[in-house]
Amino acid sequence: MRLANFLLSLVLGCVLALHPAEAEQTTLASGAGFRRPLVELVQQYEQQSGHKVLQVYGHVGQVVAQARENNEIGLLCGDKAVLEKAAGLTFGSWVPLGNGKLVLAFRKEISLQAAAEISRNDIARIAIPDQANAIYGKAGRQFLERSGLAEKVNDRLVPVATVPQVTSYLVSGDVDAGFINATEAIGAGNAIGGFVEIPADLYDPVEVACAVRANTDNAALKGFVTFLATPQARAVLGRFGL
Repeated sequence: MRLANFLLSLVLGCVLALHPAEAEQTTLASGAGFRRPLVELVQQYEQQSGHKVLQVYGHVGQVVAQARENNEIGLLCGDKAVLEKAAGLTFGSWVPLGNGKLVLAFRKEISLQAAAEISRNDIARIAIPDQANAIYGKAGRQFLERSGLAEKVNDRLVPVATVPQVTSYLVSGDVDAGFINATEAIGAGNAIGGFVEIPADLYDPVEVACAVRANTDNAALKGFVTFLATPQARAVLGRFGL
């Protein structure tokens, strides 16, 4: 297995060893909740390849809408179930990134031992991403309904558009707790008080993947897709909980 990984990395290195004149660029668009690992992956890939990967992050609905208008976006990353249903887009292949994990994060000076403690009296404001369209907003709503906690905390919810906005509110102390993914929580580090994982049986599985646009002939895109399968890239994804 180690030999196979070494050979894969060696082949990738040969493929990516391009002359500057051969450098190309592509554009990656992704749900904002996966920004942290993707930024790191793009940086590593660009350093090795000489290619350029432009990046667009935001609400998944906005990302899909931009992709419909911009054929330069070669790769869309996020919840596979959502991307599969995106009207007006055709994908040629998929690159799995891992399984997303819903967590309940909390601000500094607060400590939670389990997600069920969200109903505590001192948890007065709870941020949640878009419950209709955002991956972890939907997952957060499913958790509340399935755990029987919805009625206890509905009036404490603070709706926001994206996962990073939840983190910003936690860092500023504007909310006491919030629903985000483990990737974002790990990346936030000491800027927040901490987080607890939510039992996986209380929300639908989240399969995180990148969709490759069909009929795309671009060396930068092809090289990045190959890079995502390397041990180097998988190590980054694993470090961010994927």
